[in-house]
Amino acid sequence: MNVRFSNQVWLFLAASFSFGISQAFAALFLNFYLRELGLGAEWQGVLNALPALTLALLALPAAGLARRIGNVRAIALGSVLGLVGAVVLASASGPLMAMLGAVVQGAGTAALIVAGSPFMAAHSTPQSRVTLFSVQSALMTGAGFLGNLLGGRVPELYAASTGGEPDGLGALRTALLVAAGLQALGLIPVLSLRPGQPAPASGGRTLAVEDRRTMTRLVTPNVLVGLGAGATIPFLNVFIEGKFNISYASLGTLFAWASLATAATALIQPWVVRHLGPLRAVLVVQISSLPFLALLGFAPELWIVTAALFTRGALMNATGPVYSAHAMTVLSARDRPLYSAVNVIGWNMGWAISSILAGVVRGALPFGTAFNVLFGWTLTMYAGSVLAIYLGLYRPARRAGTLEQKAAGGVGD
Repeated sequence: MNVRFSNQVWLFLAASFSFGISQAFAALFLNFYLRELGLGAEWQGVLNALPALTLALLALPAAGLARRIGNVRAIALGSVLGLVGAVVLASASGPLMAMLGAVVQGAGTAALIVAGSPFMAAHSTPQSRVTLFSVQSALMTGAGFLGNLLGGRVPELYAASTGGEPDGLGALRTALLVAAGLQALGLIPVLSLRPGQPAPASGGRTLAVEDRRTMTRLVTPNVLVGLGAGATIPFLNVFIEGKFNISYASLGTLFAWASLATAATALIQPWVVRHLGPLRAVLVVQISSLPFLALLGFAPELWIVTAALFTRGALMNATGPVYSAHAMTVLSARDRPLYSAVNVIGWNMGWAISSILAGVVRGALPFGTAFNVLFGWTLTMYAGSVLAIYLGLYRPARRAGTLEQKAAGGVGD
């Protein structure tokens, strides 16, 4: 299928690419940066949870704001807040300033997430929607390839130019400042977006839900994924570095190729959807990812963990745009920003709770035992999510004959 995107969409995709590189830089070094600030496993858990917790608390207000001012203005506000938070975090000298940066970043992410999916839905047709969401996801994860690959070299370049240590605070702070610079670069296309008309009001409350049952069934699987992911995903860099004693550059290269595998898989999702349908595609791909998650957590050799990291990430994450496009299709234009908000609340509350508890577990148990417990929990939650999709979405849709349901309609920005 030959799909063309508007100039507005390409500007949004360009911003997504720049933000993706920035996020990869930050995620690669955040835990090591916090460690150099003197913050242990418990603090790392809290600071990984704070953006998600802030995002969850502000998602509903952000959805209401997006309905009032339009998605484009909400995206611009979120981008600016994300930049401010990145600079504050990179400049931190202790836990309080780091917490402030994390909170501001979470506020910015809330506005970006609740407005981003409705923006793409408003600038696509039902026929092009899965392709657009897949391209956006592939660009974000492809940017992660560049961010991890190049980001892993920043501490070495810093050490070579200053005579310092590549794993010292100065090198890690520089890497986070570079991430902030890339966030600023993404503002250029964002500020070029043209605001459109907010979705027409239905006369009810700003945060009223038109289809509560469908929204609940769509959100529940993501809550379970958030509960599972928060226990291990933010600490994968610590897990692999600690278990196999590899350098930051090697770690960056490893995560870079994992991002590229995810991007490539995301791009073939439209083909998979055309052959299987969106919900069947999500189920098949996510079920296939579970054995590789087990290998990632419990395999004794680096090459097995590496292969599992590539495959699990590609399979699990690549279905995200398909699931999001399906949600945007079965919900009305007015419910779309609210779904994004409620989904963000559920996923990020789960992520935040698990991240905090993971910090406690890591502080209380030996390294290997702690990660065995955490990966067991993640595997259980991911399996529960697959079951929730099957029971709450796939089976009812199959009975009703709506597995290929078209968009409910509505326009906006």
